[in-house]
Amino acid sequence: MAAVLCVISIGAQQRKADTQTAQWRYEIQPTIGQAANGSALVRVWSYSKNSTIATTQAGKNAVHGIIFKGYPTVGTIVGREPLLADPMAEEVFADYFKKFFAEGGAYQRYVSYANNGIPDQTMKVGKEYKIAVTVIVMVDQLRERLEADGIIQTTEQAVQGKMPSVMVVPSTVFCKNHKYMKQFNNNGVTESMADYDQALMDNNVNQAITAINARLTKRGFEVKNLRSALATLKTEAAEQALLTSKEGAAVAETPIDVLRRVAKADIWVEIDWSENVLKGGSQKNLTFTMSAIDAYTDFVVGGIPPTTSSNEYSASFNVPALIEPVIQGQFEPFCNTLIDYFKDLANKGRAIKMQFLVWDDFDGDLMTEYDGAELHEIIEDWVADNTVKGKYGAPDISPSGNRMTIEQARMPLVNKKGRDNDPSRWARELKNMLKNEYGIECNVSSKGLGEIQIVIGSK
Repeated sequence: MAAVLCVISIGAQQRKADTQTAQWRYEIQPTIGQAANGSALVRVWSYSKNSTIATTQAGKNAVHGIIFKGYPTVGTIVGREPLLADPMAEEVFADYFKKFFAEGGAYQRYVSYANNGIPDQTMKVGKEYKIAVTVIVMVDQLRERLEADGIIQTTEQAVQGKMPSVMVVPSTVFCKNHKYMKQFNNNGVTESMADYDQALMDNNVNQAITAINARLTKRGFEVKNLRSALATLKTEAAEQALLTSKEGAAVAETPIDVLRRVAKADIWVEIDWSENVLKGGSQKNLTFTMSAIDAYTDFVVGGIPPTTSSNEYSASFNVPALIEPVIQGQFEPFCNTLIDYFKDLANKGRAIKMQFLVWDDFDGDLMTEYDGAELHEIIEDWVADNTVKGKYGAPDISPSGNRMTIEQARMPLVNKKGRDNDPSRWARELKNMLKNEYGIECNVSSKGLGEIQIVIGSK
């Protein structure tokens, strides 16, 4: 009889604890230590009049904290934003989370206990215990579950349009510091650029790029591989910095312009890190940074600021492995920034530069009239009709009428057939209009991804 009463008593305490837990009275903070990739190591302070029950509720509180609260940076330990930033999400999906966090619910698949769940610290606060337990939450797996259940939008659902493509590269600063640089001739001027071929011979660079590529792929981005892009560039002899039309019109491109055009990645994610020797010289830590750059405009659209790892390591430690705890807390907002940027591009269009030149043998110039309108007006009317919401910069026409530039022309991300757009494909629609309606031949060529040159009178 006593055993039965004991079981009933424990069951009643557990139900009472579940009711208390539903009020979500806990504190969550990061803690020093190494968790597996895609996981978070946290210390959870739970409150209860029963110290044993407070301990068992720590896992539930930890998962709740990762989903709804996140936690701040503590010293050198990087904080994390919640998976669900919407403060109304818990109320909107109340039925789902009631079942999810029920005793024996799905939450327990995404949590494990460090030190066998033995409390790190126990404090008496009034009539209650405040107990700290170190917990590991499998954040990436948890996010995948919430995506599959329709609680969190996938990247494709959030963008609702053309999926952004990204390519991870070592930053120019990193390449300079490690002497991975090469020279090229830019219109008679010798300049330096990052030598990605040489950088990829560095095993740490390869491993770091591979690790971040995997994270971006899992998050739903289309990832372009730097090594593959370089191989394509060589195969197509696209490394030439001067492209010439059939009749001699030329567009000067740097090797970086060419690589961007070949890779066709919307965003370049530049990574950089440095190793810091600590006192005594036998240990090091690592400072890491990551920047997202629009490959069309060179505009910085997001990033992870320089962050120093809280862990120390010996000279033989695998550097890319140390990047993981630095970025994992900041990776979610980094991805959200890219998604927001692409949603903005879908709404406003992508800004590109259009340059118009008149070929020497062309009979006329941009001031020549066709059916009562000057050629530059015909072109501008087309741009106004084919940019997103008619947005573009005021045309700049040379006094001679042989050159015109239009900046900030907002090209749609997809064409009228619903296919991915790029400046060359888009400008060919203008080329076809001029030929079909006015008998004017044009040549279209690109400079990198974000600039298009249209030569009037050249095929």
